[in-house]
Amino acid sequence: MSLSIIFVILLVAMFILSYLTKRRFGVLGLALAAGAMLSDLWAEKLTPYVAESGVVNLQTPPLAVLVAVLIVILPAILLLFLGGPTYKSKLLRFVGSAAFAILALALVVGPLDGTLALDGVSQQIYDFVFDNRVWIVTAGLIYAIWDLVITRTPKGIKRKR
Repeated sequence: MSLSIIFVILLVAMFILSYLTKRRFGVLGLALAAGAMLSDLWAEKLTPYVAESGVVNLQTPPLAVLVAVLIVILPAILLLFLGGPTYKSKLLRFVGSAAFAILALALVVGPLDGTLALDGVSQQIYDFVFDNRVWIVTAGLIYAIWDLVITRTPKGIKRKR
């Protein structure tokens, strides 16, 4: 399967999950960042345990890469389904979902570095995302923090006496 197809599947899946659950980008974006940090810290240590648990050790991509990618996206996937603030506006929901999908792609590209043999269009797409991931992640995290700052928590219902 071509890397460009994998990227499109990842983008579409993340967008659809975020859009359908109406979750705000701020929480999800920071969950992706937390997943990236956890992946850097734990992917190498957890891979042998995953291999021992019966998961077949793959050659392309290596099992370590799959473990790293799953650790990156797992915190955000959990928050998609466990709750959190939601969007009311369809336009903001669309923008937040697109930002979530793009940030997920930019954070997943890091673990894939040098593990796949690419050619043609796949190589160009990978190079573009990999070369610009610092800017994409920075912009995504700034937007996530901004989204959290502007999120208003609902006030409690006042009782009538």
